[in-house]
Amino acid sequence: MVPTLQRLTVEDVLINGNPVPGPDAGFVIKAPCLKSLAITSKFGSFHSLVKMPYLVKANIKLQHGDSKNLLGCVTSAKHLSLCLKQRMDSYPIGDFSQLVSLKVCTCSLEWYRLILSRAPKLRVLRFQGQENLLPSSYINDLKKCYSSSEDVQTQWERPSSVPDCLISSLETIEWIGYKRTEAENSELKYLRENSRRLLKTIIVSKYWETLHEEA
Repeated sequence: MVPTLQRLTVEDVLINGNPVPGPDAGFVIKAPCLKSLAITSKFGSFHSLVKMPYLVKANIKLQHGDSKNLLGCVTSAKHLSLCLKQRMDSYPIGDFSQLVSLKVCTCSLEWYRLILSRAPKLRVLRFQGQENLLPSSYINDLKKCYSSSEDVQTQWERPSSVPDCLISSLETIEWIGYKRTEAENSELKYLRENSRRLLKTIIVSKYWETLHEEA
């Protein structure tokens, strides 16, 4: 990679239905000056060897690769979108001290909870369901999830402590593709009860019922 590169977009390329390069291909990102990073790949695996201290926006959607290592290199991002199937490791990945906007696919709730506890300035939190039939206006940068519905976490555990961002900064919660499962209900209830500066909650159910609430 070019050390001074500031913007990088990586997407799968299919020729006659086959990924190019092949499904076992791996990529290493070594671009410390990046300000914008977008990775959308079902087949390739990605790794990062350097921190990206100037990063402003990162959209990461991966089915393979070293998620922990990659996330640990984008902790400077102000805006982050995640769709990561891999389960997280138990040890920390760093503090997201500049993060103000987080969008997560519901296949990535473990990552979201880890980041939430390390993002003291977070103001906007958006969830996106995995439904393949979501209207395009709701999909935005995460697009269609690679995971199956069975990968969604079905149980909810109350955090041991309230994240700082819920106490001091979170203003908006959006949930697109809300299914009203017990786990989702518990998650949303916890967020609303503990977000002291919450101004707006927007929920779009899987049946396209849109609910706007003022906190």
